Amino acid sequence: MANVRCLYKLIRLQKILLPLNATSSRLAPMQPRPLTFLIARSYGKDEKAANLEDFRAREEQRERERDAADKAAEQAAQKQAGGGGGLGATGSESKDDAKQAKVDAIRAKILDAALQHVPQQGWTRQAIILGAEESGYPSVVHGMFPEGGFALVSHFNGKCNAQLVESLQQMTDGGKQEVEDPLDFLVQAVRQRLEMVTPYKTHWPQAMALLAQPQHAPTALAQVLTLVDDICYYSGDRSVDFGWYTRRVGLATIMKMTELYFLQDKSPGHAQTWEFLKSRMDEAVQLQMMLSQTEGMTHTFQRSFNSAFITARNILGLGYNRN
Repeated sequence: MANVRCLYKLIRLQKILLPLNATSSRLAPMQPRPLTFLIARSYGKDEKAANLEDFRAREEQRERERDAADKAAEQAAQKQAGGGGGLGATGSESKDDAKQAKVDAIRAKILDAALQHVPQQGWTRQAIILGAEESGYPSVVHGMFPEGGFALVSHFNGKCNAQLVESLQQMTDGGKQEVEDPLDFLVQAVRQRLEMVTPYKTHWPQAMALLAQPQHAPTALAQVLTLVDDICYYSGDRSVDFGWYTRRVGLATIMKMTELYFLQDKSPGHAQTWEFLKSRMDEAVQLQMMLSQTEGMTHTFQRSFNSAFITARNILGLGYNRN
């Protein structure tokens, strides 16, 4: 009997275990993969990263080699150009000149636009900023003008001087046509130049103050001396005597005197200014005639003017030789 009971127990235990084994066999495919699989995948990632680092290292090395080759070729070209008349240096200078010309063109465009704002803003950096924005450039571009408002004044003077010279060239056929009345020619030239200041008369004292600053004086003086020489040249003054300097210094002095009178003149059309200019020119002619009668005084007077003019010209590096 005891054996029969043990047999029944074994049969019941077998019935319980068989379903569990079946379930275990169905879940077996969902079990995690062994740890060796994860190690294999990790190794694959490390291998790809290592390959990428190797690739980058090779590319950087190739880039360094190309840079070294380009530098060597450039040095060889410069050496060859040095033995062949400096063609390499000329090419480099041409590139620099082209770049500078582009910068100058941008500066001129901004300053031309800024001149429209001078009547409201004066000869200031703010006028330049507005000119830059109007020309399509950011306001920070005013950093191209470290001299501030003087850059605007200098640009204006250079532009007006160029316009006057062009007008004088047309009147005299490039200096070939003789002027009938040289004195009147000088008066009209100075008047034409001063009339260009009329739209900016209110703020012109500010411009004169900028021109008088020590750091700006060389540029301002160069513009004046070049202008008076152009006026004298196209008036027919081609002499090479000692009076060459005296006449130019005298004309520059009269221009500045008339400019100061112009700022205070409230007459219609500045009529009193032009009368003042004509009177000063007549006085200059009379003074020259009087001095010519006393030879000793004339030479002393001329030497004083000539020394001042020659010194200024040498300091500024100006030359007035024309073909």
